[in-house]
Amino acid sequence: MDDLLTTKQLQDLLRIDRITIYRMLKDGRLRGFKVGGQWRFSHREIEAWLQEKQVRRGWTPELDLPTEGPASLSQMLPTGCIRAIQAVCAEAMGASLVTTAMDGMPLSGVSNSCGFCTLILSTETGQQRCASSWRQQPHGEIKPCHAGLGCASFAIAIGGQRVALANACQFTTQVPGGAAPTWQPHLSELAAAVGLTEADLEAAKDTVRVIPEDHVSRISELVRRVAETFSEIGQERLELLGRLEKIAEMSKF
Repeated sequence: MDDLLTTKQLQDLLRIDRITIYRMLKDGRLRGFKVGGQWRFSHREIEAWLQEKQVRRGWTPELDLPTEGPASLSQMLPTGCIRAIQAVCAEAMGASLVTTAMDGMPLSGVSNSCGFCTLILSTETGQQRCASSWRQQPHGEIKPCHAGLGCASFAIAIGGQRVALANACQFTTQVPGGAAPTWQPHLSELAAAVGLTEADLEAAKDTVRVIPEDHVSRISELVRRVAETFSEIGQERLELLGRLEKIAEMSKF
């Protein structure tokens, strides 16, 4: 027999607050029904749903990602806020920008993604390899990703802890003399690794953005500023949520 979960039990299972559950019910991300005016949820359906999300974890971010303390990461850095800032900054730096959790899993989609990397991200293996590149130790230095393209990461700190990463990626630098970039001769190996055909990657390789050498430091500086901006926004929201929590506690008396 399928056990039924109360709202409180579902909160504990998903590690999210009651308001988030109601929001997810309203927009259809969760299914439940009422018994005597109280919401109940199928344990079997929730487990199946969690397994599906685990397979696609991070690429369709719908669950709040918890951090230490009462606030979740998605409360401190709302997806809509991330997307808006990412879109503007990615366009300004002429590269792609993605905000991820510390394990490299995106909190929203990749802004200004090129066709070549969008193709790689269409496969589960490609997603995993990109996540591994994004979670490299954040210090802003331009490093090659698994595909050989440029990637720079800076940590987003909230409440004195590193909770997320701002990553600039999907670009390469100009090669003197018009020679082919060093990553292009390895397309066949990359295609085999991510489950694509070499012809597909070959057709999309020209969508990769080529950045002049003297503009690379600008990308690193911009992504640093993005990380600082997210840190400031997250800190302000964390403090606000803390004050609201205190007000809620006082109202119980």
